Amino acid sequence: MTEERFTELLGKRLSGEITVEESTEFGRMISCNEAFKREYESLKMYWQQDEKPYDRIADIFEKIKSQTDIPEREARSLVQLKRIRIQFSWMQKIAAVLFVLFVFAGAYKFLLNKDVNKDTDAKEWKQLQTPSGLISKLRLPDGTQVTLNSESVLKYPLAFTGDIREVHLTGEAYFDVARDHKHPFIVHTDKMNIRVLGTVFNVKSYSNDRSEEATLLRGSIKVTFADNPGEEVMLKPTDKIVIKDSNYHLEKQTYYNEQDNRIMETLWMINKVAFRDESFESIANSLSRKYGVKIIFTNNSLRDLKFSGEFEKETLDQALLSLQIVSPFHYKVKGNSVYLY
Repeated sequence: MTEERFTELLGKRLSGEITVEESTEFGRMISCNEAFKREYESLKMYWQQDEKPYDRIADIFEKIKSQTDIPEREARSLVQLKRIRIQFSWMQKIAAVLFVLFVFAGAYKFLLNKDVNKDTDAKEWKQLQTPSGLISKLRLPDGTQVTLNSESVLKYPLAFTGDIREVHLTGEAYFDVARDHKHPFIVHTDKMNIRVLGTVFNVKSYSNDRSEEATLLRGSIKVTFADNPGEEVMLKPTDKIVIKDSNYHLEKQTYYNEQDNRIMETLWMINKVAFRDESFESIANSLSRKYGVKIIFTNNSLRDLKFSGEFEKETLDQALLSLQIVSPFHYKVKGNSVYLY
């Protein structure tokens, strides 16, 4: 209970919301416990820094996440949210997993067989739509492997005919394109067209994100733009193109940290939400897809807050509590909506 109380007071102290009585109590705790004192000093030093080395932020954020599992009564007083906890036995966990797989298989079969109206080339089209919180995998008629992120839609032909192989994407997908020099593969998004012969790349094109991006992992791709078809950009492995409004720039793929060779752009494939100096607005969009909720900013100044870290098995409550300790804000949950203020 002492450690849980320390965590609560630590969050209030760093956010400037601690009362005089709580400040006195907090002072007694760090004077009597050397571990508490060291933890407070390290977090306070991080809080006051203008330039924050990313590796240090990642370590601190992991420490913060480990302390967000506080009792229900204290959590309600902090965020005015009733947290429901369910403890599963091993048999219950297995049953839950089997149930999810059963439901997903039914939804997948239904969506996979959903035909789309024929286009002007008289092709028969299908589309696969992935619900919130799930990831889909699909093998296209030419052998191309596609992994589709949450809340994403891929439109593809029943059979590839003609000189090109083309698909349409809304959302995010990882493509491992089957090599065929005679029939280029083209991915169409809202702002760009990506042309390849055989390669591996990731595309992110959600309608509610401020930007679109494509990251090349192997091979080469040529990118053209919907509003400027005459311009072309060639990408080589590890290149990433980011399109915002009518402008674009090139970056390199991002690693989680110097000791970790995981690529940030593809961590979603193992159910991680990873972010590095990313805006709260962008993180909120990712969390809404992962947890199947609608996140609404009632205070627009919060949109540009920057965070670095990752979430995988945390509940939505734990994720927001972790972010809340780093930069103060409040939230309320009403039905399927989360209001940030």
